[in-house]
Amino acid sequence: MIYLDNSATTRPFEQVIQAMATAQREDFGNPSSLHHLGVMAERKLAAARKQVFAALGARDGSFVFTAGGTEANNLAILGTMLGRIHRKPQVITSKIEHPSVLETVSFLEDLGADCRYVGVDSQGQVDEEEFKTLLSPDTSLVSIMTVNNEIGSVQNISRLAQMTKAASPRALFHTDAVQALGKVPIRVRETGVDLLSVSAHKINGPKGVGGLYIRQGVHVKPILHGGGQENGLRSGTQNTPGILGFSVALELTHSQMQQTTALMETLKKNLMAGLNALPDCRVITPELSAPHVVCAVFPGLKSETLLHALEARGLYVSSGSACSSNKPQLSPTLLAIGCNRKEIDGALRFSLGSFTTQEDIDRALLILQEELALLPRA
Repeated sequence: MIYLDNSATTRPFEQVIQAMATAQREDFGNPSSLHHLGVMAERKLAAARKQVFAALGARDGSFVFTAGGTEANNLAILGTMLGRIHRKPQVITSKIEHPSVLETVSFLEDLGADCRYVGVDSQGQVDEEEFKTLLSPDTSLVSIMTVNNEIGSVQNISRLAQMTKAASPRALFHTDAVQALGKVPIRVRETGVDLLSVSAHKINGPKGVGGLYIRQGVHVKPILHGGGQENGLRSGTQNTPGILGFSVALELTHSQMQQTTALMETLKKNLMAGLNALPDCRVITPELSAPHVVCAVFPGLKSETLLHALEARGLYVSSGSACSSNKPQLSPTLLAIGCNRKEIDGALRFSLGSFTTQEDIDRALLILQEELALLPRA
């Protein structure tokens, strides 16, 4: 099996699986309970929270564990804006955001918020001139992802946050860093963000756990109500095994990050060169991008047809974002960077991970070459 769909999810580290199994057997107490088992579980959650803080370069503020990146994005946007909806808050996001941001902003727009969508250039970079025109003293929230999940473009979050604060000092800046964690450096103090979302299963951790960093002084209201866990911001018994697995994945990822990303860069360069050498294939991922994502278009072919042909040979890739590829609509990201309908219909995403090898890349290119020779083009 050759697994090149790591932007969708990753295979957990063996140490993560072991840590979660131990938690299920030994640390099964409810962290809210006052007895010994509960206290021990709470202490381990506190240690895991410190691990996240260290990884994000945070000294103050808070971190709320959630069920994943989608919930973290919803909490960041709805938790800060729903209470202001009667004042028609101005929200700005980009046209290439993850659905969990675009759909949430659209929901606010339906409620009456003034929502604005900034475009990007052909390299997937936010158009800063257009961004300036959208900003105003009334801007309440800006949400721009750090790394795009389909083409891998990396935004200059620090600069965009500075531009936001210059135009509207009281505005909040949120970034979806789900695809950035473990792939590009994240230092919340240096970037000046107010809110930042992450997820465990993108860094060889478990599914069903993620979280939201909240800068000190930023007021967020809960969108889930109940027992008041996570300092009142995320009610519901914490997923202790998942959180502890996340902590282990984070520790391993950051201890190996320099070595892993260097290898990914080499593999990505070789993959892009191999794809560009194929007939009627065009790589659309920019040269300056995250080390793990490569998107290519095969005009005249249907991505779903090609995907299943590759799957039959043991090669697993994606036809786009795993969170939206099952919906019959054109990719907003590929539309935004100027791809036409034929290109979008034939787009595939290859994404590398901690376990990807050069042998995987060589074998994938050979399989792809052989299957392309067999498939008729429209």
